[in-house]
Amino acid sequence: MIALWSVLWLMVTQVMADHESSKQPSLWTPLDDAERLAAMETPGGMVPVPPGPFLMGSDPQKDRAAGPQELPQRQVYLDAFMIDRFEVSNVEYLRFVLGTGAAWPKFWRENPFPEKAALHPVINVSWYEADSYCRWAGKRLPTEAEWEKAARGENAPIFPWGNEPAGWLKSNIAHPGSKRGFKYPPLANVTRYDKGVSPYGVYQMAGNVSEWVSDWFDPEYYRRGVDSNPPGPETGDMKVFRGGSWNEDPEVARSAGRNAASPARQSYLTGFRCASDDYESSTAKQDAQASQVDDEELLRTELPK
Repeated sequence: MIALWSVLWLMVTQVMADHESSKQPSLWTPLDDAERLAAMETPGGMVPVPPGPFLMGSDPQKDRAAGPQELPQRQVYLDAFMIDRFEVSNVEYLRFVLGTGAAWPKFWRENPFPEKAALHPVINVSWYEADSYCRWAGKRLPTEAEWEKAARGENAPIFPWGNEPAGWLKSNIAHPGSKRGFKYPPLANVTRYDKGVSPYGVYQMAGNVSEWVSDWFDPEYYRRGVDSNPPGPETGDMKVFRGGSWNEDPEVARSAGRNAASPARQSYLTGFRCASDDYESSTAKQDAQASQVDDEELLRTELPK
């Protein structure tokens, strides 16, 4: 009798089972907000900067805003390198936080930030944190010289787009009378301002956020004639950041402009991007992609109509 009741109970429970129910078992919970945001698709990629010389620093005859720490202007040779096309975004930094247990930046307030800020550049990160992120990503911070060449190309324009003043369509810079204060900043998505990209196609190297680079700061460093792959001073008290921000004047965002702060500084004006030495594999990949496009185009023209 007990065995019979067991069989009947099993049959009843199988009939009552609702496999189509929209109510999920407790283990099938939605992603936490941080995990959901981290899974968002983000723009990325690096651009190659070819080897060769470029003009580094400022010519005060051409740039009236040039400071003494930018002099003299001189020719500098750099080996080939790669640099991030975009500034590191909140989503990309969130992946680093979730993957390493690093601290959340102070301006992440809403578990961890509003979705509309997902593609804003990450801010309030110290030089140490920026350096750690780049290493975690298999990259490194760019040197001052690499950053400047990527921003302005070989012939030393004042801004990434040329010598004409920054306009509203080219950069997120605080134009005269538009300073906006310390509240949560009016940052732009890292993909904005395609009219102001550098000669190599790098976005927002003027404005939005200033960017940490690897070098220690020395105001006299340019006068020492390090003209091939300058690594910056061996030691120092401050690290360099470049490019100006959304709440600074255009003069600060000039491609040759140099600023510095303690590597522990965390600012609502400062973010970063990464660089890499892996130039050959990237250019080979680009050449292969271009060749594939050419082959497909040739095939289309040869197919019978």
